[in-house]
Amino acid sequence: MQTMEIHRADLAYRRRSLWLLLAIAAGCALGLWQLHGWLQGVQNHIAGADPLEARRWLRRALAGLALAPVAPLWLWGRGLRALGRAAAEQRRFPPRDWKTYRDVRVLRDAAADAWARRTARLGRYAQHAALACIAAALAVGWWLA
Repeated sequence: MQTMEIHRADLAYRRRSLWLLLAIAAGCALGLWQLHGWLQGVQNHIAGADPLEARRWLRRALAGLALAPVAPLWLWGRGLRALGRAAAEQRRFPPRDWKTYRDVRVLRDAAADAWARRTARLGRYAQHAALACIAAALAVGWWLA
């Protein structure tokens, strides 16, 4: 009978990550709280502007919305691809030097290879989504020009 190997959680990593997530959530809450006032200011500015300037504002706002998720998607995809590559090289999932939030069972050989391929594929999807966001921003810029 084969014993189950456990990859132990890094409690300091979990604590730092949770504080970072809390800070991001607080920043998002602050941004949403301020969004209504900012949108009213933009509406008042655009209402008094000529149609060409209003169109430019709209184009910039839509392009900005399309570009907002590019960096997080690209970095997330890069991290997933690195995780998949490291797991494939070690034929172990998760790789030895990766930190986890909780204790997880270690997968080896074929199961680890499957997880590594899946993880790398999801990383590519995230990076393709980032490129799609860039294409959408360029399309908005071209279409509303």
